[in-house]
Amino acid sequence: MTKKNATVSTSQIIAAVAAKHDELPKKVTKELIIEFLTTIEDELVSNQAKVRLDKVGIIQVKDRAARKGRNPQTGEEIKIPASKKVAFRAAKSLKEAVGIKKKTTTATKKAPVRKK
Repeated sequence: MTKKNATVSTSQIIAAVAAKHDELPKKVTKELIIEFLTTIEDELVSNQAKVRLDKVGIIQVKDRAARKGRNPQTGEEIKIPASKKVAFRAAKSLKEAVGIKKKTTTATKKAPVRKK
């Protein structure tokens, strides 16, 4: 679709989907994709729901607690108010497609059992 490290726009996605489905006019494809994205936004904003997209991942709104921070210029301690953030966790299939390997954890060895 595009070269490496390029940004893909919504209009490029619409054009790609319309090209794969000759029976769908580009205008209808655009309406469907915009409706799809709007529905995701509505679920996140109004319902605070997790949105699970197969082969893509999970998008959700998370609460961030109030915390203390530091002004890097003066070193003065400041209060950072509570806020919300949008979090994304990529699906396993997306990670594999991109080439991200699962982190291997080192298992802790159990002490051998002594016979009495």
